[in-house]
Amino acid sequence: MSAFMILDLLAKRTVLFDGALGTELMNRGLPQGTCPELWNVSHPEVVKDIHRSYYDAGSDAVVTNSFGGNRIKLIAYGLEDRCPELNAAAAKLVAEIKPQGKFAGGGLGPTGKFLKPQGEYSEEQFEQAFAVQAKALAMGQVDFLLIETMFDLREALCAVRGARSSASIPIFVTMTFNRTPRGFFTLMGNSVAQCVEAFEKLDIPVFGANCTLTSSDLADCIGEMRKHTSRPLIAQPNAGKPELTGALEVVYSQGIEEFVRDIPKMIESGANVIGGCCGTTPEYIRRASETLKKIKP
Repeated sequence: MSAFMILDLLAKRTVLFDGALGTELMNRGLPQGTCPELWNVSHPEVVKDIHRSYYDAGSDAVVTNSFGGNRIKLIAYGLEDRCPELNAAAAKLVAEIKPQGKFAGGGLGPTGKFLKPQGEYSEEQFEQAFAVQAKALAMGQVDFLLIETMFDLREALCAVRGARSSASIPIFVTMTFNRTPRGFFTLMGNSVAQCVEAFEKLDIPVFGANCTLTSSDLADCIGEMRKHTSRPLIAQPNAGKPELTGALEVVYSQGIEEFVRDIPKMIESGANVIGGCCGTTPEYIRRASETLKKIKP
């Protein structure tokens, strides 16, 4: 299947991505403080089972276990030299179980560091880190790259440039916004309009927002994005706000019923891709799939 066929599918109907991966890894025993990407080689069957559960739930595309797989992020675990290995393994695990007619996305998350002058890294260092990761994911036969959960537009653009320097498959981008009295802004103060303008200039075919926001708030954020672009938009909200229980367990405030209730609102606001972020599970995606079947593309 051509990597660009997902763009053809987007032109025909709403596409369904997967939900949270980190939540599912923790539910299956990933210890706190353990590098999630290491499980691509130490617990491959567990990772594959999670991917399979999302395909079974109705996802058109599932994203690799590589969110923190760039060299800079891996330094915290002493695994930076294993970046190509861990990302290639991540891609292989999805490719091995991907059903006919479905897609695999290669996930690239933020470095967790700041660019100069706020931080110690240069744009060139960020670009190189993302280039290495993107190359390994592309060689592992993913169909597209998803640069996700970016809170700094400068870093997102570094990721795009780095990925394009080493991979020739479609690149999608999602930013993470907070709702403020003045509108939606990233942690670094980037506005929706500013992000859309930058992605349009770089000819990013598909972009959007994920994480932090509830399904209702993210629908409003997508509506703001739609004012500035005609390109396909991605909406991947959290399952509400995370809360810490007395047993020190993280739970999310938004149940499945509320989450799926807002799917029509997200689509009406302009979303072409629906998915889930933190706290969402295969059951959230299963219910989202059932909801989408009742809505015209």
